Amino acid sequence: MQARLDRLAERGVITGWHPHLSPAALGHPVTAFLTLQIRQGIGHDRVSAHLAAIPEVIEVHTITGEGDMWTRVVARSNADLQRVIDQVLEHDGIARSTTVIALAEQVPHRVLPLALHVAAGD
Repeated sequence: MQARLDRLAERGVITGWHPHLSPAALGHPVTAFLTLQIRQGIGHDRVSAHLAAIPEVIEVHTITGEGDMWTRVVARSNADLQRVIDQVLEHDGIARSTTVIALAEQVPHRVLPLALHVAAGD
């Protein structure tokens, strides 16, 4: 069994061994998604470095469509969310943002069903 796990890790299928932490249990029950528009010529790397320095930013993706980056943030309350958004927007490379507050998590982040589907050869 260990050899199989080692092979999966070597192939990048298993990306780490860590606990799944709950932001709500850590006192941050509010989740929001920010769509950011990046100023031309600034580059995503500089903005990403800024976002990575903010503890409440828990995920960032470069996207297509209406915005340039999608950011998931957490906060202690709706009022605290304003503080987090203000901190995100401090970077001069961010031209505009749109925020959507999550009301409830319907399907948590998961990969196991995909892995089982791929392993079954479907």
